[in-house]
Amino acid sequence: MSVRVIKALLLVSALGVMAACSPQTGSSPDQALAQTEPTATPIPTAPAVAKPTYLVQRGDVQNILEFTGRWQPRDQMTLSFEVAGTIRQVNVKQGDAITAGQLLADYQITDLENQLATAQLALDTAQKNLTNGATGDVESVADAEIALANAKLSLESTKANSPWTGVASAKLGIENAELALANAQRAYDEALSRPESPASAVDSALQQLQNAQNSLRSAQISYDSQAQSFNNYQFQIKQSENSVIQAELNLEKARAGGGDASATQSLLSAQLNVDQIKANIARSSLYAPIDGQILSVAIKPGDQATAFATVITIGRPEPKEAVASLAITDAQKLSVGTVGVCQVLNRPETAVQCVVRRIPSTSKEADQTTRVAASLENVASDQLIEVQMPLQVSEGVLWLPPAAIRTFQNRTFVVLQTPDGPRSIDVTLGLQTTDRVEITSGVNEGDVVLGP
Repeated sequence: MSVRVIKALLLVSALGVMAACSPQTGSSPDQALAQTEPTATPIPTAPAVAKPTYLVQRGDVQNILEFTGRWQPRDQMTLSFEVAGTIRQVNVKQGDAITAGQLLADYQITDLENQLATAQLALDTAQKNLTNGATGDVESVADAEIALANAKLSLESTKANSPWTGVASAKLGIENAELALANAQRAYDEALSRPESPASAVDSALQQLQNAQNSLRSAQISYDSQAQSFNNYQFQIKQSENSVIQAELNLEKARAGGGDASATQSLLSAQLNVDQIKANIARSSLYAPIDGQILSVAIKPGDQATAFATVITIGRPEPKEAVASLAITDAQKLSVGTVGVCQVLNRPETAVQCVVRRIPSTSKEADQTTRVAASLENVASDQLIEVQMPLQVSEGVLWLPPAAIRTFQNRTFVVLQTPDGPRSIDVTLGLQTTDRVEITSGVNEGDVVLGP
């Protein structure tokens, strides 16, 4: 049986079944088939979505570091205690104006203050004892005055007994002896030069010469003796002068009570004790070293403070600058002298030019703050300041937004809109930021780029 016959038989069978199932209304088989066919429902078609387009523009591409700082005094100073202790009182709070020498905070030093009062009383007592001893020892003063007078008299007496006349006489004796020796030598020479002179005359001249020599030696000895006496006299004068000086010192000591060594030692010990306690109190107290303003206070009564740990920060009221705490990696991106823009937070009308004044040099530096100088006026302390510092700038270059740039494997390209349809173009990128990408080659200003 052929396939065509089989299909005809199947169709007849189907028509028979349909006729049997249809209501007895006298309908024909064609009408029954028409009643059972479903009605077609149209399927909606999604509208086409237009791709975004971007225009290649010329302008500046800037990589900007944005951060926030607080408007605080430029000249700041941290204060700390030299020793550890428990805070007794804190007399200032943040924002207070202070004057040099003002007590800012101190430790629980009641014991030290009591010790100081006792030591001061002991010092006053020692001073009174020494003063009373000085004014009451009248006899010591009188004796010292008499001793001084006697020393002055002895000095004058010594000066009056000058042996200078003996020295001068001895000097004259030497001169006369030298002259007599010269004459005797000449007479003896003449006697020897005359053959006719008798021997007795020569002997007599020789005897006179020898006598003159002996006289000169005696005159020299006498002079040396007188010179020694004069030296002794000068030494005695020095001794007498020293005696006068010693007597004057003794008189001053007697008048000041310095003769009582124990009273003097007691006074010195009492003064040393007072000085030591005052030094301990000073190390337990914080005083303002300059006129200024309190920037921060990190302590309160009852706290335990560590030696040399910062507890109060102060600064001069003016000038002020933006002080920011940046991550060291961000701070190192800046350099001193970088120029940017600063403004009060959420107030763009206050924007002014500003410059980086300081960055931390190392991660181990104690002060890790970054300082930016700006000429903001009438801005309260601790106000938040927005800072924008350009790290890299490409001026007058072609740029596109990052969304217009496509990458595939190692290829970087854009899709240009052209009269002949979309066309892929490879591009070379320069400086890239969050909102602009520099295009150094591949497109021209005014080109339209299709988004992905």
